[in-house]
Amino acid sequence: MAEQQRKATDRVRLADVADAAGVAISTVSRVFSNPDRVNFQTVEQVREVAERLGYRPNPRKRRGETAQSQPNQFVHRDVAASPSVQPVHSLQPTYASDPAAQSRVTTNGGVIALVVKDTTDGVSSQILKGAQITAMESGSAVGLIEPGQSQQRTQQLLMHLIGKVDGVILATDSPGIDFIRDYAKRVPLVVLNRPVDSVPSVVPDPRIGVVRALSMLRRYHHTAVTYVSGSTSWANQSRWSCLHDIGQRMGLRMNHIGPVRPSVEGGYQAALALENSKPTAVITYNDLIAAGIVLRLTADGVRVPEDVSVIGFDNTLIAPVVTPPITSIRIPRDLLGQAAVRLLLGRESGAVRNPADAQLMDQLKELGVRNEDEQSANVTLVDTSIIVRRSVGERRAA
Repeated sequence: MAEQQRKATDRVRLADVADAAGVAISTVSRVFSNPDRVNFQTVEQVREVAERLGYRPNPRKRRGETAQSQPNQFVHRDVAASPSVQPVHSLQPTYASDPAAQSRVTTNGGVIALVVKDTTDGVSSQILKGAQITAMESGSAVGLIEPGQSQQRTQQLLMHLIGKVDGVILATDSPGIDFIRDYAKRVPLVVLNRPVDSVPSVVPDPRIGVVRALSMLRRYHHTAVTYVSGSTSWANQSRWSCLHDIGQRMGLRMNHIGPVRPSVEGGYQAALALENSKPTAVITYNDLIAAGIVLRLTADGVRVPEDVSVIGFDNTLIAPVVTPPITSIRIPRDLLGQAAVRLLLGRESGAVRNPADAQLMDQLKELGVRNEDEQSANVTLVDTSIIVRRSVGERRAA
C-alpha cells in the first residue's frame, strides 16, 4: 500500500531505492547517470527495485541541467613538480538524495556546506577555494561551517543542516562512522580525508609525494628516517604506513616516535626526543610539527639541514616562512574540494596524472606498493607531490 501511494505521488527518493536495494545512494545515482561505472548485476538489481517502488528520474530536469552546464577546463601547476592538467567535465545529473535536490544544486543556485573542525589552520581555506571553483561553474555556492572539536556539537549542527542545504562536504573526523553512514542516507554527503564504506569519500594518496621525498633523502645519502606522528587518525596511519612500506623497499631504516600534539608546541616536544636519538632525517605528520622541530633545534644549536634534514606534510602557509623554509609533501587541498563538489554534482573526478607521475605510479604498482582504497568505487584518490625548500641537505658526516 505504501508503494502504491508513492507511485501516485511520485515522491520516491534515491534514498528509498538505495535502502530497498541495500546499496549506497551514490550507487543508485550512478545507475541512472553513468551505469558503465557500476557492476552489471547491481545495475539490474537497482533498476528492478526502482521499477517496483515507482521511482522515475525526471527527464525534464536532466535536460535543464545539461543545457545549463558547459564543459570548462582549468590548469593547475605545481611549482615543484611537472604540470598537471585537471579538466572539469560536465556530465550527467547531480548526486543527491532526490530529483528535486538534483535540480537545485545545478540550476537554481544550490548551497553546499563545507564542515571543518578548524578554520585557522590554513587547510580549510584551501579546500574551500577548490570547492568554490567547481560549485560556481554550476551556479552553486559553498558555505564554510566550523563546529569545533566537540563530536556532539558537530552531530547536532549536521542534523540542523538537513533540509537547509543541498549537499554537505564533511572535512572533520568528529562524527563517528555509524553516524556518517546514517546521515548520508538523508543528505547528499561526501567525506574528506578518510574513507567511509558505502559513502563517497575523497582522500589524499601519499604515494607519489612520499616516494619523491624518500628518494631525495637517499640521494643525499641518508640511510634512516624518523617519522614524528601527530595523531591517531586515519590520515596519520596512512602516512606512516606509506612511508614505512616505501622506505623499507628503498633500503632505508624507518623509525617512529610520537604521537605528539599536531602543533608547533608538539614539535618542540618532539625535538627534545630527536636530540637524544640524533637522527639525520625527519618527516613529520604536518608542517606545524616540522616548524616546531626546526625552531627548537635551531635554538639548541642543532643546524637544519646541516645536522638534520626536516620534511613536513601538507604544505601549509607556515612551511615557507620558517628559517630555513621547510620542504613539504604537498596535499592539494584545493583539488580535494573540487573532487568533493564534482561527486555531489554526479561528475567524474576529472583528474589526469602528468606523464612523470603516471610512470612513477606504474613503477610503484610493479613493486607491489598499492593503496588499499584504489579499488573502492566509493573512494576518490588525489595524488600528492613534493615542494622542495632548504630544510633538506646532505647527510652529516659520522
